[in-house]
Amino acid sequence: MKSDRVGLGFDVHKFSLEKKPLVLGGVTVFPVYGLEAVSDGDVLLHALSDAICGACGFGDIGDYFPPADEQNIGIDSKKILGFVLDKMNNDFSINNVDITLIADKPKLVSVKPLIIQSLQRLLLTEAVNLKIKSKEGLNVLGGKESISCMVIVSLKMKG
Repeated sequence: MKSDRVGLGFDVHKFSLEKKPLVLGGVTVFPVYGLEAVSDGDVLLHALSDAICGACGFGDIGDYFPPADEQNIGIDSKKILGFVLDKMNNDFSINNVDITLIADKPKLVSVKPLIIQSLQRLLLTEAVNLKIKSKEGLNVLGGKESISCMVIVSLKMKG
């Protein structure tokens, strides 16, 4: 029996004190504003990977890329997403991806098309929607010192 599956992913990282690149959706969008993380800090790809894991019943990315494992230090989040997609592609295909990036800084509207194009290439689908929201200066989800991301993914079972 074919069925649709839905997964929800969430991630948040605070800004690094080091001036390093900000990576979102697999692309460097600003030369500074990088995020603290074991990996490259791509909150979008982390939330997306976890959403896919959830829809497939695979647990979460921490099960496959434990933060305590030294070989994951500085890992490119595209590698994490690639692993999850390889695992998913045997049984599922993507119907739709809906993403909400939440940040007060930097202003991300100018890089939105670049992020969408990158995601469409990585996921091999045009069914990607990206929304960018402000925290309205409120001290929620790490306040002005962080970026967070929520992703909902809809998958269709193959066969």
